[in-house]
Amino acid sequence: MDSSTQLPASRTVVRRSCSRFVAAFCLWGLSAGGVLWAKPVHPLVRQLGDPQFERRVAAEQEILHQGAAALEWIEAGLQSDDWEIRQRSLRLLKILREFSLINQLERVREDPWTVSEELAPAWEVFHSFTGDSEAARTLYVRMIEQEGELMLAVGLQPHHWMEHFERRCADLRIHLMDRRNSQDLHPMTVLTLLFLAEHPENKLNLASSQTITNLLVDPAFYNYVQNCPAEEAKVCRALLSEWVQRSGQITPPSRLELSTRYQLPAGAAAAREILANRHAVGASRTQLQNAIRFLTIYETQASLQDLEPLLSLSDVTLPSMNPPRLSRRDADGTSPQNTTQETQASDLALLGLVQMTGQDPQSYGFANVRIDLDHRYNTNVPLITSEIDRHQALLRWSSWRAAHPMWFRSAPTDASEGTPL
Repeated sequence: MDSSTQLPASRTVVRRSCSRFVAAFCLWGLSAGGVLWAKPVHPLVRQLGDPQFERRVAAEQEILHQGAAALEWIEAGLQSDDWEIRQRSLRLLKILREFSLINQLERVREDPWTVSEELAPAWEVFHSFTGDSEAARTLYVRMIEQEGELMLAVGLQPHHWMEHFERRCADLRIHLMDRRNSQDLHPMTVLTLLFLAEHPENKLNLASSQTITNLLVDPAFYNYVQNCPAEEAKVCRALLSEWVQRSGQITPPSRLELSTRYQLPAGAAAAREILANRHAVGASRTQLQNAIRFLTIYETQASLQDLEPLLSLSDVTLPSMNPPRLSRRDADGTSPQNTTQETQASDLALLGLVQMTGQDPQSYGFANVRIDLDHRYNTNVPLITSEIDRHQALLRWSSWRAAHPMWFRSAPTDASEGTPL
């Protein structure tokens, strides 16, 4: 984790200590020296249990009018022996806490570290993903404004907020099933659920994982990320990158698709998984070519050792220095089942290597390569038309590789890690 996303430990301790001090003070107020000390019940709270309905409603309205100042009264009402008072106090407490949260949003935007965990729920986790930029705080506040009930549950119900999250996901699954009778999803709703899906305490089920993935390809959210200010887009992509790296229940092709759509270098791990499983039953040639192209764009030199093993070099002599794992055989020594797909993979890998090393694809025989707007190869046939041309292209690569050994040397060890250079 770099310095921009490290948690300011001292501020975290102060923030938690303040919250705990308040809680401890309340407990001390209830029991001082072992003697139970009962808070006096405010007359308006007692009126919540009045036999006359009109007086109960009038008490509720007056308590709401008092705002955050009435929170202490309501907390006392939760301890009442009267069922009516307890139920009305519980409902009023939820409303007043939401009011308090909204009233504190400007303070949260200015410095969330000075606000209690209840009013800035999971800010430390959000900060660890996105940093503490002005854009990050702005989006965080907008998420609270849009999904206040869910975000408030994270702060006030630390052991049960995941249930609220699952219910919200279930509601949105219905929304996604019938878009004709509903408005477009609000981008902040999508961003809130994405963030909470990545929360370390949230154990996602498969249905919710799929819901999040479907929300991320929603046109309204995609257009928002593409068109919002650059700093906000950076925050969104930071959360999206976390999802691509953490969402183990989502298939590598789906993660690569999201990474391609939002230009996320974090998708390199998914691309490598696709390369490793290219001989599996049901493996897609389109997915393979997209994985190769992704590594070509986002990984450059780091992917040389990933792409070279895909080349069809069984009959080409290679230089001896730092030899790559080059073979047309699988790890178990058997020949690949799908020769056409292996040829396609070899052509695509060679094209990627040529492009990454700054060479001219046409000099290798790649004369008609077309790339679509999402940086995918627009072809379903081998990119080199004859075996003779393919052999010549591979020989040319072997010669270039021998003349440029610097491209294939391992990165030097960083002395700052404690290992001498």
